This record gives sequence, C-alpha cells and structure tokens, in this order.
Amino acid sequence: MKMEGVLPMTELGTYLKEQRETLGVSLEQIQSTTKIQKRYIVAIEEGAYDQLPGAFYARAFIKTYAEALGLDVDEVFETYKRDLPEPEAQPVVELSRRATYSKSTAPKKSVAKRWIPNIIIILLIFAIGVALYYALQNFLDSSDKANTAAPKQSDVTIDEGDAPSQETDVPATEEPKEEPKEEVTEEPKEEVKKPLVAKTTSGQDITYEVPADKTMDVSISIKKDASPSPFVGVRDTSLEGEALAPDHINASDPNPVVVKDAKTDLIRIRIGSIKGIDKIVVNDQELKLNRSLLVQNIYLKKVATP
Repeated sequence: MKMEGVLPMTELGTYLKEQRETLGVSLEQIQSTTKIQKRYIVAIEEGAYDQLPGAFYARAFIKTYAEALGLDVDEVFETYKRDLPEPEAQPVVELSRRATYSKSTAPKKSVAKRWIPNIIIILLIFAIGVALYYALQNFLDSSDKANTAAPKQSDVTIDEGDAPSQETDVPATEEPKEEPKEEVTEEPKEEVKKPLVAKTTSGQDITYEVPADKTMDVSISIKKDASPSPFVGVRDTSLEGEALAPDHINASDPNPVVVKDAKTDLIRIRIGSIKGIDKIVVNDQELKLNRSLLVQNIYLKKVATP
C-alpha cells in the first residue's frame, strides 16, 4: 500500500483512523487486540500526544496500532516522521570522585590467598593418581593368581572308551523346503490435489475459482506465533453480506476459522495481515496464497465441476 509524502501534524492520526474504518474495525476491537486503552487510541487519531504517558510510549503505541491494522510500520514511520514525537533523551550518570577512588584503591587479594585453591587442586589430583595406581596393581596381582590356579591342558586325561566311534552312522539332514511366497499387493495411492491458483488479481481483490457442485467448506488456519494476530472476516458475497463465521480479531478467538456447507456462489474473506495466515483450505483443496499483498480481499467463486 503506497502512501503520499509527509503531511501536516494531524495527518498520521487521520490516516490510521481511515485505515481502521476501511477494515471495519471498531475502537473496542483495537483495544482488545493491542491491549492499549481506548482513550490513548483516540488521542493518537486526534494527534493529542500530550495525553499519552510520554514520547517513548507514544511511539510504541503508534507502532502497535499500525501493526494491528496490517500496515508496514517502517513505511508509516518514514512517511509521517514529522508527526512522531521525538524520543526522550536518556540522562548520563557519571561516577563521583569518591566512587572512582574507591574502585581504584580497593585492596587486592594477597598472592598466598590466590594460590591456595590451586595448591589444593594439585594435591587432590596427585592423591587420585596414587589411588588409581594401587588399584591397578591389585587387579594385576589377582589376575596372575587366577591364571596359576587353572589346570594345564597336559594334565587332563581323556578316557578313550567315552570317545565317539568313527563308524557311527550320522543321519542325513533333510534340505529345508521352500515356503510359498505371499503375493504383496500395493494399495492404490491417494491422489494429491494441486493447490488452487488465483484466477484474477485487481489491487487488493484476488479471485479463486472453486470447483463445487452444491456447497463450499472453508478452513482458515492462523499462525499461533503471529503478533499481532491478524483480522479475518468471512462474509457472503460482500462486506455488507451475511457473516458466515465470527470475525477473528485476536489470539483468543477460535483458530482455525471454519465455514461449513456454505450455499452461496461467492464468499469474501477479508484478511488484515496475510503474514499471520498459515493456510486456507476450500473443499479439501489448499489455496496458493499471494504473500506480496499485506491486506487482501479473497473471493471464492463457485464453478460447476466438469
């Protein structure tokens, strides 16, 4: 959305108010979305910055208000920079001579106190090494004693009477029979529907043609981490038409926004900020969204299936 050059002092508030009224959003809805008190929102629209807590809060409130309307904050600040209150200067705190002197003349730790922890660590490492050495020696000694106690192979006699005869017949082993292999039938793969591509685009209006015989089902998924949460309104045919689902204004509203069995031939979805939308699915077919337009009017036009 392009804006004209820098305007007089009250034009920033006038611009924000016009954008809010164009979206059909009330002051109470903005207050619920941004958590900014209604009287401060009115003060911003009227350019009465002296009624705000301070210059820092004024700039922060304006930024949050613009984001809730789905506007480009950097572009708004650049265009209306003369309207914005100047940031307050932060006081510089200098250390007194007494504090500087106390830091520079603070007593340093003695050399002996600094070396004591290192000496303790070295002694502990030496003690652990000695313990490991004696443990290894004990293990080796016990292994040597176990080897000397085992009988030698030459001392063991074998009774020839117990030896198996060479003439003993060994039964022949039967070859295993091959089991019949089971035929594996591949299950038919489900056909993946391609996403619907926009048919026409004119300014903020984007039209999709939806193949449908009777009704349309719509599901609008909103990103959980979207800040602020985008405005979403779904109506029959136009802004003045029947609302098909409650408007989504903040993160506490139902997500996704769902419309079941809509019998209309044309549905209008008003999106306040497309960057907060995860996906839109119509009759189990996802829309290929245009992410270049921040504010959009998405029209779903029902066409007969071939």
